[in-house]
Parts: sequence; C-alpha cells; structure tokens
Amino acid sequence: MPSTSPDAPGSGAPGTAHPPVLALLRTSLPTLPPQLQRLAVLALESPAEVGRMTITEYAERAGASAASVTRLCRTLGIERFTTLRTELVLAAERPAAGGGPRVTGDITSETPLPELIASLGVLSTGSIEETSRLLDPAEVATIVQALGDARQVFATGAGSAHVVAVSLEHKLRSLGIPATTFHDPPSAVIGLAASRPGDVFVAVSETGTASETVPQLAEAKRRGCLTVLITRLSSSPAAEIADHVLLAVQDRAPLRVGTLTSRIAEMYLADVLASGVVVRHHERSLEALSSVEEALERYW
Repeated sequence: MPSTSPDAPGSGAPGTAHPPVLALLRTSLPTLPPQLQRLAVLALESPAEVGRMTITEYAERAGASAASVTRLCRTLGIERFTTLRTELVLAAERPAAGGGPRVTGDITSETPLPELIASLGVLSTGSIEETSRLLDPAEVATIVQALGDARQVFATGAGSAHVVAVSLEHKLRSLGIPATTFHDPPSAVIGLAASRPGDVFVAVSETGTASETVPQLAEAKRRGCLTVLITRLSSSPAAEIADHVLLAVQDRAPLRVGTLTSRIAEMYLADVLASGVVVRHHERSLEALSSVEEALERYW
C-alpha cells in the first residue's frame, strides 16, 4: 500500500483538511494493537469528551500510555494530539448541527419499522459521505486513467462483495471497456493468466485477508497489472500488496442496520470509478453508451 504523501488528506500538512477522524478510527480499529484499540474505542464512543482531555488524561482513561496516544495519531496520519482533539470535537458537533435525533442503528425485536426505515437512510447516507471524504482525488484520477487506458479490466469479490465487482464490470463494459469478473480466488488466478502489463485488477474484499485476496492481487501485480483494493480495513495483507487502496466506511457492529448495508459504500466507490471514466474519456463513453442504448431498444 503506497504511503501517504505529505500533501495528502490526513497527513497533517499545513493548509490541508483531514479526512473524517471517526471514519479513520473505524477503518483502523480491527488492526490496531490492544493499547491503541482502547484509545480508538474511547474516542469513537466519546469524541467530545476526549476532545477536552489532555494527552495524559486520555491515556489514563483508556489504560494506555501517552506514547500510545502519539502512535495512534501517527497511525491516523495526524501529526499532533492537539489536532486529533480538534478533529474529535468537530466530529462530535457535526451530528448535532443536523438538528435531528442521533441514529444508532441498533436492531432489536422491538424496533419499529418506521425507525428502521429512517435508520437505513441516515446510516447509508452517512457511510457514503464518510467514504467520499476519505478519497484522495489524485489517487482516484490515477485509477480512472488506468481504467480508461486498460486493454482489459479484471474484477473480483468474495461472497456478497461479488455483487460490487459485477456492478463495476457492467458499468465498464457499457463504457466500451472490456471487463471480466471472477467469483472465487482460483478462478481469478487462472483468468489472470490472460492479463498483460497495463491491465487493471480490482479486488473488493471487506477484510483483505490473505486467503481471500492476496493470491489474486499478487498474481495480477506479478503480471504487470495496476492493482486496486476496495476494503473497509486500512491495514491488511491485501492492502500491503495493492497499488491503490480505497476505503469503504462501514458499521460492522452485530445486529445493526449498518451490517445490512455494508455493500453501500463499496457500490459508491464502484460508481465513482465508472463515472470518473466518463469524465476522463467523455466522447468515447458517450459513443459506447449510445451503442448500448441502441442495441437494447432494438429488442426491448
């Protein structure tokens, strides 16, 4: 996974805006060591309170050390604890500014259907919003250019993530870009035997675990493909291999509507990539879409 550049969002460089700190904490949480996990959980549960603490108070409350607080900041790409405090206070104030009730997304046997419907809408929208704020436009531009120039695009996703890969495949094919989707790792490795340098391989993997995604990414990279990983974890075996990592912010707590909508942010990222191709290769894309529309109208 490429390192964050000095001017990238979240790097702490002067004059640059940080990505949403709560989203960064959520995507990093599962891979953090125990002391940093306790710090992250406390910040997620009580951002406003942590935003008023000194570094010593924060460390003591979480049962960690001040050095661990510094390491957490660096993990998030934030240089100073004072900056983290400010980001946490702003994050805590943001829901209040909306004027509506706080939506937790908890599902119980007593959850009223109207509340469930509202929660799905609010949390899905929030997931997309936080995912969009984590995107680096320069990185997206690089991926989009590669997709438009590729001789072939390969995509894969295990389990329900396969739906996202298929969606991206259909969008790209409609834009005149040859694309193929694989459902399982062995099929992907076999299919990648036909890849060539300059092709693009996109893997959709919630966790980026070794057995699920690493063999495919490794084979694609060995053959000269540009590799892209869409995932919810900022650190994973697959993220270490991929040329580009796009983070999909998801709420994975048990029995929450965020779990039911875990594909929403990934679908959004697929839309961003396909729409970016339309912008970068506008005339060719319109011509391809017109051909698709003409073919469909001929029969339906």
